[in-house]
Amino acid sequence: MATKKQTDPVPAGKASGSFYLVHGEDEFRVKSAARARVDGLCPPADQAFGLELINGTVDNAEGAALALRRCLGALRTPSFLGGGKVVWLQDANFFADTNVIKGETVKEARDAFAQELKAGIGAGFTLVISAGKVDGRTAFFKTCKELATIESFVLPEKSAQQEKPALEWAGECFRKAGLRIAGNLLKEFIDRAGYDTRQIITEVEKLSVYLGERKDIVAEDIRLLIAPARESENWDLPNAVGLRNLPRALDILRQLLFQGENEVGLVIGLESLWRDLLMLRGCLDHGWLRLSSSGWKTDAHWSNSPEVDAALGSLEKDPRKIHPFRVVKLVEQAQKYSSTELQRALAETIMAHEQMVSGSGASEVLLELLLLKLLRPAARKK
Repeated sequence: MATKKQTDPVPAGKASGSFYLVHGEDEFRVKSAARARVDGLCPPADQAFGLELINGTVDNAEGAALALRRCLGALRTPSFLGGGKVVWLQDANFFADTNVIKGETVKEARDAFAQELKAGIGAGFTLVISAGKVDGRTAFFKTCKELATIESFVLPEKSAQQEKPALEWAGECFRKAGLRIAGNLLKEFIDRAGYDTRQIITEVEKLSVYLGERKDIVAEDIRLLIAPARESENWDLPNAVGLRNLPRALDILRQLLFQGENEVGLVIGLESLWRDLLMLRGCLDHGWLRLSSSGWKTDAHWSNSPEVDAALGSLEKDPRKIHPFRVVKLVEQAQKYSSTELQRALAETIMAHEQMVSGSGASEVLLELLLLKLLRPAARKK
């Protein structure tokens, strides 16, 4: 899914009480939160005459300017029967420049709209704006920070950062459905269902219907009902291999091949993994590197001795320059292997690479065989 983030309303005294912005790339949660906000301001029974909708999904800058003018016009027109009126600018897609909707026309329209909002919204009127991405540098957003109550559902740009909020959202959905799921199975569920909030809800509903009276989810339920929906990334495979998770590694490999990823590129990624783990395994064995945990946080600590400087400073890739977060993850993986195992893994992977290039076998079969050789339980036990 994506990162879920909800901002607190602006401090009392700044919000006018008649202006709300609900925005973010998490489309499902933006729509749900905006609908809940509108229904709270104008009950469904009153919406026939007390609510005016303005469609904010447009195809070009001129369409954006027209939607903003319609919104302002609605804020100046009393409701049909008098009394309060809610104006909802719905699903606006022009508060951040895109390849299609950009340029001076839309910028001028947004700036003029912000100035009108600063001038004040008339008594009895309430404005709700639901939108996708909103550029925080614009005059519009700065006006919102001054005057509006803001709810934000933002997705991290990097997919690696989307897992944690997706796990939290899935856990919340399972609790609401009255289902119980272990932490490792929740991770497997997310690996299959993906990070999209709407998809997560749908998959939880499927499990709920399938289980009937049963409330405890087991691995077979997930593997039977949840088809892989999230496109795997190339780094997913080395991560699963580093953690010695053969079923997960095979699933990811097959998904990557289905997506059309290049087999040689995948095997090169595994070669790079083994070299990194070998280097860090050596640092651990020499006492040059250690991990320490404090609460939920784990840190990597490097020795400052001249011996370490001489050994690592001369390397083409000094491991001390790797991002600390990645070092921790790699060290956790390196601890699952001995140096001998890592050397063998690198040799086997290079051999598989050579066989692919020489055409000695089907590349996808060679990759699966490589994972089985290196990660099968018998190999780990031996």
